[in-house]
Amino acid sequence: MARQKNMQRRRNILRNTFTLLRKNGINNVSLQMIADKSEISKSLLQSYYPHKNKLIIEIVTNFMSTILQILNSDKFQNVNTYAKMKAFIYILLEMGLRDEGISNVLESILKDPDSTEKWGQILDNWLIDEGVKDDLGNDMQLKPGLAFIVSGGANLFLKRQQFEVKAEKISDIMVKTFMTTFLDFPDERVNETLKEGHELIEKFEIDEVFHAVDIMFS
Repeated sequence: MARQKNMQRRRNILRNTFTLLRKNGINNVSLQMIADKSEISKSLLQSYYPHKNKLIIEIVTNFMSTILQILNSDKFQNVNTYAKMKAFIYILLEMGLRDEGISNVLESILKDPDSTEKWGQILDNWLIDEGVKDDLGNDMQLKPGLAFIVSGGANLFLKRQQFEVKAEKISDIMVKTFMTTFLDFPDERVNETLKEGHELIEKFEIDEVFHAVDIMFS
């Protein structure tokens, strides 16, 4: 019973934090604001999450995992892993372009080194779940590659107006760099993957992701 209550309280805290981040962005949300919205004391909040950054990391994990769960559904099981990676990056960034609240959350993530590192870890774990990581080489190739494309993609998104780049262009650059520079795939394979990723994006229902994100802490 106590465990269930703790889980419910954690979900409530995460839901309220996510709501506040969507409205205000990370720099304008304090632990006290989260505690007030959750109708608990700040000290009780800190017994669950001593620092705001721990809350952000958990929200990053849930946010990105929600998108990946949809891409891992049965209807996409025969899609190339790297095409799905392109679609994942596109969906993540496109949500930020379409929704100001998601943009506040996404920019908070992309400006935080711990959060971008978590993004790389999530992709690394996903490659394991997809069953392809053992064929790609060792961590000395993969982890620097993921760290490089995540930080580069984050900078492109944050400067998207300056460079006039859209979500799919950024996802193309990230996946192409990962496949060619770090995994040594031939250009023909890379181009086929980017095309397959585009086709997946074309038929993907992004409203389904918005709905899943809206209820992920319910």
